[in-house]
Amino acid sequence: MKASYIFLVLALFGCSDADQNATPAETSASSKQFLLTYPAMDNPGGEVLLENEHVVVQRFIVGPGVWEGIHSHPGNQVYVHVKGGEWSGRLGGELAYSGSIAEDGGIGWMEAIPLSEQHESGNTGDTPIDLIWVTLKGDEPINPDKEHVGQVYPNIPLELLLENDRVIVQRVEIEPGEWEGIHSHPGNQVYIHIKGGVWSARSGGVQSAPSPFSPAGSVGWSDAVDLSAEHESGNTGNTTIDLIWITLK
Repeated sequence: MKASYIFLVLALFGCSDADQNATPAETSASSKQFLLTYPAMDNPGGEVLLENEHVVVQRFIVGPGVWEGIHSHPGNQVYVHVKGGEWSGRLGGELAYSGSIAEDGGIGWMEAIPLSEQHESGNTGDTPIDLIWVTLKGDEPINPDKEHVGQVYPNIPLELLLENDRVIVQRVEIEPGEWEGIHSHPGNQVYIHIKGGVWSARSGGVQSAPSPFSPAGSVGWSDAVDLSAEHESGNTGNTTIDLIWITLK
């Protein structure tokens, strides 16, 4: 998951108003150029969790001792470890790095890597690595002239993990019984559960019934929500929810 010729950020470290439990997306032919493929794995394309005009979200489970196979990267990608582990990497068949530890919730940014680099990574640890890739489809920001801010919860602070000219990536933990506080959403956001749980939502003070349990690795998309909607979500389960927000610029 790292190499000297690419920019990677490895960080250690509410829920969507549009879709608490995203269903697997049907990938269009025009989206295939954005799909990451690991040719040496049993399921080279992983699982497509979400796809729209702005992003493709894929999930890969890389077992112990498994190498991805030589592959390219389209670039403009955020990776998120739902379950981390030990990575090693090869370039041109030669070991480039080994024993790099990614923590649960560790994230980073991937630039384009051509197939000619003969790049691949492998799980050299003894536990499966659960990895999600969020690939941005456009080469430019969606709203380049807008002043972008990350997600804000009045009651709970969010940790900034990564910001560049394309995305803002934040992480937040919501304890059982906690509510985010009434807030807005800027829209064009992907959320990813590192640790899942049970959500309930309020609009204008009216609380909805609890949602089904959102498991670790579940993802979704949030459109814009105005502050006038008086929206907030809360953890009405009995486990801590650990959530990543990726806001597209």
